[in-house]
Amino acid sequence: MIGSRGDVVSWTKRISALARSGRAAEAVAAFAMMDAAPNALTLASVLPACAALRSLCAGRAVHGFWLRRVGAPGVNLIVDNAVLDVYAKCGAVGSARHLFDGMPRRDVRTWTAMVWGLARSGTPHDAVGMFRAMLLDGGAAPNEATVVSVLHAAARTGALACGEALHAYALKRGLAGDQVVGNALINAYAKCGDARMAFRAFRELPEKDLVSWGTVTMAMAVNGRCREALILLSLMLRRGVWPDGAVFLALLSACCHAGLADQALEVLDAMRRVYGIAPGKEHYTCALDACGRAGRLDKFEEIVSQMPVEFDQQVLGVFCSSASKWRARGVAGVGGEQLWGRFLDGEVEAGGGMYALMSKSLADAGRWEDACAVRERMTARRIEKTVACTWI
Repeated sequence: MIGSRGDVVSWTKRISALARSGRAAEAVAAFAMMDAAPNALTLASVLPACAALRSLCAGRAVHGFWLRRVGAPGVNLIVDNAVLDVYAKCGAVGSARHLFDGMPRRDVRTWTAMVWGLARSGTPHDAVGMFRAMLLDGGAAPNEATVVSVLHAAARTGALACGEALHAYALKRGLAGDQVVGNALINAYAKCGDARMAFRAFRELPEKDLVSWGTVTMAMAVNGRCREALILLSLMLRRGVWPDGAVFLALLSACCHAGLADQALEVLDAMRRVYGIAPGKEHYTCALDACGRAGRLDKFEEIVSQMPVEFDQQVLGVFCSSASKWRARGVAGVGGEQLWGRFLDGEVEAGGGMYALMSKSLADAGRWEDACAVRERMTARRIEKTVACTWI
């Protein structure tokens, strides 16, 4: 309860407590109910709640109130940073950059928020450029959060040289041993295609959590190191680390890339039966893809029948692409008729790309009437396929 009308201190304490306890919506609602003029501390308390809710509208409203009150950025660095954080987390990179450029003072939080926003919502190259500008400015030294943000950008660009330079910087600053930074390094090396360095970054971590194990397992998977990924599971268990769904998804991805259908089915079964983890749609889809790559179409209906999630176009897409490939090679389509039928009966909502893939798969299988029926249904529903494009 608020002590008395116009008690800004009581309101601020309440809003701050709600925001810090994870009750962001209640914090914003309390701010809207205030019967006292908020001060800078009040705004600095409610803005993190706006960021947590990804509420750009609320963030802009608070920023507008602050600008009407003080006239321009620079009066209170804490409030300016909080507003910048809202814009960055809501993907409003243009607004964030405009505020950033107008700030007469910047600290490490200012730079980190800008790098983070560009890494996730802008151009990764711009995030790397902002990090370089931070180093040249010399006004604030990057911290763990800054390095993690720019490593995320490096992972998106796939620039191995950039990842190596950031690794060297983290080692020089003594940040590479930080668990979060180490996990980001593993991920960056994996996305840049260097599994050896990803494992080295993992090995050099003084303390490894579940995220570390899951990230390095996925690093092995995406780089075709299926055997190493499976060995990592054994090492995890010997170290007393219990795998979660993300680790099993990495293992299934490894089996998928290697076309090891039987191993994928064993992993899926062990996940449910031995470790008591209910597989999600992505786990089943990955197992289906592994079977498709190995030509084991007879296993599709068996796996789909076990899925507790809604049958959708993602699963259908895996079947279509697999069936098209193996039928084109003369392999008989064992099973899957139920899957074809569910699409043809209109049970699955799909986009233009899925209709085109289904039509091609049916044509490759010699089912010309069904292929034409799919095209006619696509025309009747006014579904169009987006023209493919490339950045190259």
